[in-house]
Amino acid sequence: MEYKLEIKPFERKDGWKYKIITVTDFALHTADKQPTVSFGKKIRQLLETKKPRRIYGLIQESPSTHEENTSILDMLQKDEEFMKMIQEEEKKGYKILISIPKKGIPIVPGKDTIDFINSKNGQRVIRGLAKNKNKDI
Repeated sequence: MEYKLEIKPFERKDGWKYKIITVTDFALHTADKQPTVSFGKKIRQLLETKKPRRIYGLIQESPSTHEENTSILDMLQKDEEFMKMIQEEEKKGYKILISIPKKGIPIVPGKDTIDFINSKNGQRVIRGLAKNKNKDI
C-alpha cells in the first residue's frame, strides 16, 4: 500500500487513536549542526519517551507558510524510516498527525546564535551590516 502524506484539516474518525507530532518552531543556528539523518528514528524516540526533540536540517531560503508546510511533508515523505514508522503505528491502530500552527511556524534564533550576537565579534558584524545598509541608501 502506497502511503502519502497530505495537508488537510483534522477529521476525527471512530475506531482510530491518534498520536500528534507538533512542530513548534524553526531555530536558526550559527554553529554547524549535523543534519538529522533519519527523521523517523528521531520521531520514534519522541513517541517512546514523550519528550520534545529537535530535528536538524538545512534551509536554503526563506519559504512562505504554504511552502514551509509542503517542504516539511516532502522531507518526511522521503525518509523511509519515517514512512515505515507510520505504517507500524497504523497497524497498532494509531494515526500520526503532524500539527503545524495556523499562523505559521515561528522562526527563532538558537541559543548559539544569541550568544554570537551578544559577543564582541557579533556586535562587529552587526555594525558592519548597518554601515553597508547606510551605503545602499
